[in-house]
Amino acid sequence: MNPAFAALGLGVLVGMAASARAAGPGCWVYFGTSATGSSRGLYLSKLDQGTGALSKAVRATHGSDQVFVAFSPDRSHLYSLAEVSSMGRGPVEAIETYRVDRATGTLTSVGEQAVEGPEACHISVDPSGRCVLTANYDGHYVEAFPIREDATVGRRTCIIHHSGSGPDPDRQESAHPHSINVDPSGRFAIVADLGQDKVFVYRLDAAKGTLSPNEPAFATVAPGAGPRHFAFHPDGRHAFVINEMAASITAFTWDGNGGVLTPYQTIPILGPGFKSANKAAEVVVDRTGRFVYGSNRGEDSIVVLAFDPTTGRLSFVQRMTDGVKVPRNYAIDPSGKWLVCANLEANTATVYRIDADTGRLALVGTVAVPEPLCVRFLQI
Repeated sequence: MNPAFAALGLGVLVGMAASARAAGPGCWVYFGTSATGSSRGLYLSKLDQGTGALSKAVRATHGSDQVFVAFSPDRSHLYSLAEVSSMGRGPVEAIETYRVDRATGTLTSVGEQAVEGPEACHISVDPSGRCVLTANYDGHYVEAFPIREDATVGRRTCIIHHSGSGPDPDRQESAHPHSINVDPSGRFAIVADLGQDKVFVYRLDAAKGTLSPNEPAFATVAPGAGPRHFAFHPDGRHAFVINEMAASITAFTWDGNGGVLTPYQTIPILGPGFKSANKAAEVVVDRTGRFVYGSNRGEDSIVVLAFDPTTGRLSFVQRMTDGVKVPRNYAIDPSGKWLVCANLEANTATVYRIDADTGRLALVGTVAVPEPLCVRFLQI
């Protein structure tokens, strides 16, 4: 790293920490990016939870690209998907471990586990903090890795290859696991496979770091829908998958005892007048469970849906386009008041105020972030 940049970055981080202590409630915001060259790495900003102001984003790591991240359950460590060089074989997948300083937001590298194969696209940590799980889109598999006593990631303990295809010969020529999420009990892992139009359920043994097919092994969505990302409802009885290719969200009931997903509604999120190319991206449920958010890349929108707690059905509330440009990922801060969106092609992160009664969004600010892909929060 350039010494001048390092000194500048450290000074900014120290200043951010002092500001955080003085300003009251706030949280750190970490951005995974696909930035290259001297801009590559994870970025850090501070969200003022009183005003929604987001501080200037500074580079918190350097070296490899770091596209998607997940925290340990106690938030003391951050795990990052990266691509690193190998001896004469080109870039390979890696999981990097960072110790988190909650006071300053700084990250200290404490380990790296490289694996043969292409870079994974999604990462999660089980609720017990005993294993890391990844989904590999181009490699057509999902993996599990143990977390060692020192919080670093050990050698891979499980890999499950997906095989199959869907009706779209361009996007669904093979299996494409796109995300892996662990249910709140830590007993099941859910994998959305874009290539097969299936949402798989695996039994997870976190102590051993292994996955095994559940029975039933999967739920299906409409042919050609292309399920991408997945989210549980806080009631523990519902879940949602966003379908990238169909630009829709499918709602499921969730049987947490048997690990069974049952689809009951699919709602489109693309505006009826939009006819150009589009790819849906992210689905997020607010902490009250009253609202579900889905995004479109092409139309460039975040769509707000209301969740009926009696029927479980979703209904349209709002289509937000202000400041949105290829919204690859976004998240709601721990206070539930603010949504921060990573706008990949605009090289920005935008902050939206969430109306507590309606779930509607209002743009309140924008900061520069190079090629942001992932948003995660750490309460100060």
